[in-house]
Amino acid sequence: MKEQKKQTAILVSLNSFGSNYRKTVDHDLKQVWLQSLAHLSVEQIAKGTRRCLQEVEYFPSVAKFIELAKGNSRPWGVPDPEPKQIEENRERVPMPEEFKNLFRKFNSKVTVK
Repeated sequence: MKEQKKQTAILVSLNSFGSNYRKTVDHDLKQVWLQSLAHLSVEQIAKGTRRCLQEVEYFPSVAKFIELAKGNSRPWGVPDPEPKQIEENRERVPMPEEFKNLFRKFNSKVTVK
């Protein structure tokens, strides 16, 4: 019964891709997808379908589908709350006294109208 639900989910995904991307889904393509996605859960198949329809411009390959189905669990369009940064810690560099003095002189000579 569980396998039947999984196969139905995969076939629904393929039909939605066929409609959305205007591509004919033939028997051979169905067989390739059924065999290639057999290891995914029904939830992953639903997630992959949703993400492909939202994020992919062309009919997705099996590899792209699996990548999106197994991808991060963050909903599409929601930014990462803790983005990775190149530099974690930044040290403040003090302004040299010589530059401060030159800047003060410049400001005292310039008038804004």
